Amino acid sequence: MAATGKARAGKAESFEDSGQRPTIHTRGWLAWLLLGLALALPPETADPRLSAHGSEARYVREVDWPRPRIAHTYGLSYSELGLGAYRNEVETRTVGGRQCVAGGLIGFDVDDAYGFDVDEPVTLTLTYAPALTTPFTVVWERNGGESLGRAEVRPEPGDTLRSVTLTLDRARLAGHGTRGVDVAVGSRGGVCICDIEVVRSGATRAPAAFGRVHLQVTDAASGRSVPARVGLYDATGRMPLPSDDAVLVHRYTDEVRRLWITPRTFWPSPNRLAFYVNGSYDARVPAGSYELVVTRGIEYRVHHTEIEVRPGATTTVPVTLDRYVDQPSRGWYSGDAHIHIERHAVRDESTWAQVAAEDVHVANLLQMGNIAGTHFGQPAWGPAGRFERDGHALVSGQEDPRTVHRGHTIHHNLREPLHAGPAGYFLYHEVFEQARRQGGLSGYAHHAELFNGRRGLALDVPFGIVDFVELLQLGRLPTELWYGFLNLGYKLLPAAGSDFPYMDLPGVVRSYVKLDGPFSVDAWFDAFRAGRLYVTNGPLLELTVDGRTLGEELHVEPGARVEVVAEAALNPDLDRLDRLELVVHGEVAAVGPAAGRDRVELRATLTANRSLWLAARAFGERQGERNSTVAHSAPIYVIVNGRPFYRDERVPELVAQQRARLRELLTETVDPDGDLEPWETRSLLSEMWPAQRRLLEPRVEEADARYRALLEGIETPRR
Repeated sequence: MAATGKARAGKAESFEDSGQRPTIHTRGWLAWLLLGLALALPPETADPRLSAHGSEARYVREVDWPRPRIAHTYGLSYSELGLGAYRNEVETRTVGGRQCVAGGLIGFDVDDAYGFDVDEPVTLTLTYAPALTTPFTVVWERNGGESLGRAEVRPEPGDTLRSVTLTLDRARLAGHGTRGVDVAVGSRGGVCICDIEVVRSGATRAPAAFGRVHLQVTDAASGRSVPARVGLYDATGRMPLPSDDAVLVHRYTDEVRRLWITPRTFWPSPNRLAFYVNGSYDARVPAGSYELVVTRGIEYRVHHTEIEVRPGATTTVPVTLDRYVDQPSRGWYSGDAHIHIERHAVRDESTWAQVAAEDVHVANLLQMGNIAGTHFGQPAWGPAGRFERDGHALVSGQEDPRTVHRGHTIHHNLREPLHAGPAGYFLYHEVFEQARRQGGLSGYAHHAELFNGRRGLALDVPFGIVDFVELLQLGRLPTELWYGFLNLGYKLLPAAGSDFPYMDLPGVVRSYVKLDGPFSVDAWFDAFRAGRLYVTNGPLLELTVDGRTLGEELHVEPGARVEVVAEAALNPDLDRLDRLELVVHGEVAAVGPAAGRDRVELRATLTANRSLWLAARAFGERQGERNSTVAHSAPIYVIVNGRPFYRDERVPELVAQQRARLRELLTETVDPDGDLEPWETRSLLSEMWPAQRRLLEPRVEEADARYRALLEGIETPRR
């Protein structure tokens, strides 16, 4: 769906007058028209919800459904208000003589002339059709705390139409959601809304006076001005709308200055809205006391303080960020494997400022494809597509091919994009092989768990064309699948990707890569390919075996004793370090408790009677299914008598697993509704799979033969 910009007057009864003007990125005559309309508005009515940016990877369909006090109604796949990944498309239906809107996720943009940037209870009455509605969730932009309000509704059966009235506590109505929506209603089973009424309580109090706040963020060691992530909250937890000095962020096609911080991301305040600044920030805000939070990735100590803004005065706050550790001085440079931000030009200052504010050195901006086309486009590839300044680089890459049948793939450091046409889209190996010829690095996204990525790995790993698995994401680091391939003797590296804007902010998870010399993008990818890396969302790691480092092989004779040294550290502002573990062939061989310290060293002596792989992993005290502090290194390989490093006793079981996944790949039908963009891909996936399944059969047979050969080559363990 092509994106269109929209300019809307209003912001009646806004708390703050930021004087913002829209920045228009929509191309062609519409951009000029919208720009003219926006500039015609006086500063006090210019809309801070800015223009559309690029092509729309989400489902966004505006519905012609006029209602009082509702400026726009949309069918959505993502609300940006806490509901997302909906596949149900929207339609209009007539129920009981009413025109209704039915779908999975419906967003409502409250007319700014009625209410914008308020802080008060708002009454919402929804009329729905019970026969076409399953239990649904109402979400809204809320002041303070997590910035998201949520209410669950169970439809009452019986009548053709029923109504429910909810109070939206501390509603803000400042257009934080997709395309500026303020309220969204979602149900996986479907919801049918036949009327909506929004009534303000009028309890919002205008500020008695204003002052100005001026921030200047510098790095303590260098004295240089640096980008950073900032939170600024009044006594009620409300963040004033950021001024034009805040970095403009491309969130899908939306251009925004406020971003939600997920619970997976460390943040020292219960208030979880933030914005980015590029070194300095100036804004007019209501006078009063504020909580100020400034962060810059995991290497810096957190700046967390209280400030006072006095009426008619400017409060200047020098923010000096001290490092907990200087990783680049030790040769370690961070990278994020998975960021989706469309660039219209190589030199994208806003995107650079965002990733530099998270202190990410290599930001892999992935053009995202599906069988129907691509989104999040990049303007150039190879060195010509890189924008680097002060050691932070934007680099073009791709997440493509992607299907629900065999997983999503990632390809880094490409000289040119590789988008297979529909007739060959399921033949992933062709893209992997072309990427390798370009000098690229290729892997599977989302732990290889989502979208049946396990099947894709089962087919592609035996041919030696998969470099990595995106192991750390969503606060999770599952290892079973990865350990299984290592225990089969395949070298497979870990990677970490935030998947912004779908999951987390850039750099929340990251890969650290060790360089021997000065930083360059090429050197970073070379070191990644060599396996000199670990993944983390907090803990920092080092590991050596008899002086060999990550990714290297140590060749020894049977019975050799090898010395292992592992170290872990964790910035105490992020979490408390819990323990460091040494992993051998997937089993914990030694543990170093932190015992209240922020650093721990573990030394162990191993006897190498057979070839093996080993790695280090570290944990913070925060541990949960989707909210853990964790790090894991790439392996070091100890090779005895030149034998493979597989784990002999596990090979039969692991080979059986992979062969079962190969059979599954060929026998299971494609589920087109399980794709992330079914409105684009549904028919093509179903139409193209049968012929491509036949083309894949010889490849599957060859992979199966390689697994069987591996099984046959296992020697009976000596007793």
